[in-house]
Amino acid sequence: MKQKHWIAILCVMFAALIAVNVVLSNGQQQRIGELSRQIEDMNVRVDELEVQLESMTASSRTTNSAVKGVENRLAALEDAFTAAEEAHADGGDVVNVVWALYSDSATLTDWPEVEAALNAYSAEKIGVTCEFRYMDRDTLNAAILDGHDFDIAFTCDWWNDFAKNVSAGNFLDLTDRLKDYPALYETVVETAWAGTKVNGRVYAIPHMKDIGYEVFWILNSNYFLKEKGFEKDLDIAFDEIEPYLEAYKADHPDDYPLKIPATGLTSWQNALVDWLSMDILVGLDWNAQGTEREHVVQCALEIPGWQERLRTMHRWFEKGYINPDAAELPSMPRPEAGVVQSGQGWFGAETVWANVIKEPVYIARYDGVYLSTSSIRGSMTAVSAYSEHPDAALRLIELMNTDPWYRDTARYGIEGKHYIRNYDGTVIRTAEGSANVGVQAYTQGHYTLGSLEASLFPEVPTDTHQWEKTMASYADATLSAAMGFTPDLSEVAPECEALKAVIEEYRPRLYTGTDDPDAVIPEMLKRMEDAGLRKVIDEIQRQLDAFLAES
Repeated sequence: MKQKHWIAILCVMFAALIAVNVVLSNGQQQRIGELSRQIEDMNVRVDELEVQLESMTASSRTTNSAVKGVENRLAALEDAFTAAEEAHADGGDVVNVVWALYSDSATLTDWPEVEAALNAYSAEKIGVTCEFRYMDRDTLNAAILDGHDFDIAFTCDWWNDFAKNVSAGNFLDLTDRLKDYPALYETVVETAWAGTKVNGRVYAIPHMKDIGYEVFWILNSNYFLKEKGFEKDLDIAFDEIEPYLEAYKADHPDDYPLKIPATGLTSWQNALVDWLSMDILVGLDWNAQGTEREHVVQCALEIPGWQERLRTMHRWFEKGYINPDAAELPSMPRPEAGVVQSGQGWFGAETVWANVIKEPVYIARYDGVYLSTSSIRGSMTAVSAYSEHPDAALRLIELMNTDPWYRDTARYGIEGKHYIRNYDGTVIRTAEGSANVGVQAYTQGHYTLGSLEASLFPEVPTDTHQWEKTMASYADATLSAAMGFTPDLSEVAPECEALKAVIEEYRPRLYTGTDDPDAVIPEMLKRMEDAGLRKVIDEIQRQLDAFLAES
């Protein structure tokens, strides 16, 4: 192979560099070590991709786009070989990496200024700069197919699909490399590392935030506490929120206490099922924990708790508590979403929600706490398997998750312009910061590092010990019966795509309460059966049984 010939030449060059006892700076030594490991990784990846390409070419089920994706990755590796061959003499030059991050916000006007500040700091600190690319789903998918458009990426189950990318070989195995980054490794609790692993290997760094599923009602303080005199409860079951909805509807007959988009009430199903694949509505029933059925893979359509919640939302829709156009709305900004809202979070998140909603709120939990593979993988950072600078990427990830100044700047912007620091160490975003630095901070790194955001409202105080309390609460969480399990859906990929298409057809009207679930679910389930649901469930069950047998 041409590539392997290059590798041999490069190995000789590195050996010669050591033999002549060249005096190198620390930065240059790190760079040489990085290039050495890079060459070894590329050698392995060439072999893997050649085998994958041969297998795909021989398979009648392989699409042209899939083959093209692998060919693009091989081309990327050729580019990487060329870059490595040229880079052996670049000494301690600052390395630039690309970081792909999720964004559904257009409020990034001042990000170039923030990025410049981050890069001035990181160049001096670790010899790495970064181009942060905020991407929507389509842009990210194109970058994945291209195979070499970023070095670092945010990943989870619902964006930049973690399991799918690991299976496709897009993410770098970090298991052995993390030994060189003990400061980064120690920021993550062992339970989170366990939930992140795929076949015992680490392919991403989980973000220390709300790693358990806890879902809350977010309630308008002015209306429910001051005007109506409701008690401030810390827990309100899902269906027990109805008196709140009823009270508001009675006072405002032409308005709706629950204003939701076509995706439904935010986070309403996150903790209802121990998800093995939320995209195709397959998982384990949390209520079966401790019984002989705790490891039985099911479709959520057949889980009683999931069905009952849909019935409840349909009842609310018929009573006029939910906006009638919900199934047609692509989104619903929080400031417009009504006096009762929902969200996955933690006790302490009310300060963040109050600032977004721009009114004082309080929160009451209705689901949780559950710890599962899916919950832990809710926000992670991965390194591209095709990165030319994997060690530089890890140095930057370590900086993001261990350096408070870097973390605060990435999250809030420039101090004094985009945020102001309070006497207690909390921060408040300025109007300019709120308008022009609208990043999704949970996609960048740990929430447990850096300054807490204070509420703009005195009646919503900041608990400066919220993260210690949150992490301690996980000791009493319900643990998944399949912790660490990741189904490989490659053998049932066509069936999964067909299932997603059926779900998408029914989802807006079902998830918003518009349609009666007792009428829709049997029809939807029949369509999913025809699309291959049982084949998919049987395959996941087989894999789960094998996983449990080896655990």
